[in-house]
Amino acid sequence: MNYTQLVTQVNDYCENSFPTDNINTFIRQAEQRIYNVAQPAFLRKNVTGILTTGNKFLQCPLDFLSTYSLAIYPNNSTTATGTSGLKTIVVASTTGIAVGQQVTGTGIGVNALVRSIASTTITLTVANSATVSGTVVFQGDNIYLLNKDVNFIREAYPLTSQLSEPKHYAIFGPRSDDERELTFILGPTPDSGYTAELHYFYYPESIVTASTTWIGDNFDSVLLYGTICEAYTFMKGDGDMVKLAQDRYVQAIALYKNLSDGKQRGDAYRDGQVRTAVS
Repeated sequence: MNYTQLVTQVNDYCENSFPTDNINTFIRQAEQRIYNVAQPAFLRKNVTGILTTGNKFLQCPLDFLSTYSLAIYPNNSTTATGTSGLKTIVVASTTGIAVGQQVTGTGIGVNALVRSIASTTITLTVANSATVSGTVVFQGDNIYLLNKDVNFIREAYPLTSQLSEPKHYAIFGPRSDDERELTFILGPTPDSGYTAELHYFYYPESIVTASTTWIGDNFDSVLLYGTICEAYTFMKGDGDMVKLAQDRYVQAIALYKNLSDGKQRGDAYRDGQVRTAVS
């Protein structure tokens, strides 16, 4: 169901022709309520950014609403040389490099990991596929940070100047340059330029402006009855019709929630298939 079809259906169900501004408000209110009842996979985004050494703050994305997870991983680069067929490379600096990190770059073999470090000579787990030259990147494992409140961060890590690998984070509050946007505070203060990977919940573009959306294509019933409920409220409609629309909305939202918080958060092997008792 696209935007035009939705508007037509709402007008037909309510036997009314709503002004565009009014029906757009009904739709946006319905979407907001639907998206906060359950969060299916399409409401998630994944972004990466770089932490700044000595800076305990990390800006949230502009469309950020809430966090699923925040992870960091070492991501250091340096110049290196190496001979094709050998498992060793010589790097300009070993700062931030550790055993087990993944190595990528020109001439580095596929899925190469650091096996050992001796001065500036790095031994890898696989042979070089060609002559190694230029920048080589060393990436460590994901380290998932634990969500705490600001009071915990302040008490546990009172000295900003004490730098280390971050372990916790909290939503600190509005950004200094934009009160409408949020900022994370990390603890302890980063001691290196780690790469941060944020998995978060956001509102997708409304069907009002996008014309077609995931919810309209896959769960048009919940969007339709949610909008009708808002329209009947605006009309101060008959109590029986309002109740009928609300009952249909509840039935539709139950199916939507079953998918979002049930099927998409498990698998048949571990959780078993969804079963309904039959008589």
